Amino acid sequence: MPLDWDKLVIGPCQQIFSDDPIQWQSSLLGGLIPISGIFDEGFLALQPLGGEEDGLTPVHVSSAKPIVGIQLSQFVQYGVEPQQGDILIIRKQTYRIQEVRSDSHGSATLILNDAERENDPLPFGPPRNGGAGFAGR
Repeated sequence: MPLDWDKLVIGPCQQIFSDDPIQWQSSLLGGLIPISGIFDEGFLALQPLGGEEDGLTPVHVSSAKPIVGIQLSQFVQYGVEPQQGDILIIRKQTYRIQEVRSDSHGSATLILNDAERENDPLPFGPPRNGGAGFAGR
């Protein structure tokens, strides 16, 4: 008898560990929709740079990436699942989905990028000598 992962494993984990509320803005649906998910600042270890192939001493690089684990069955009612480019608001912080990694059991991990400042103006100072930005230089 197959195990019902969604009902017996993923659902209970979401009920216990989820960060409610997470706000999801689908690029296909429009407004903010409350969803549940397990948020983690995440840790992603990257491949070492250099090594035996090139004769250099290897440098180990790592980077923190925020992630959210979600239960895919909660999106059936909307007819669409989260996808790359969608927005999530978690703990008053805005994130954009960089990648969706679905598994074969009914859950997915959303790899996130900080989108808090993506609409800030570019860090250029005032034009010099009365010029008009780059065109005047």
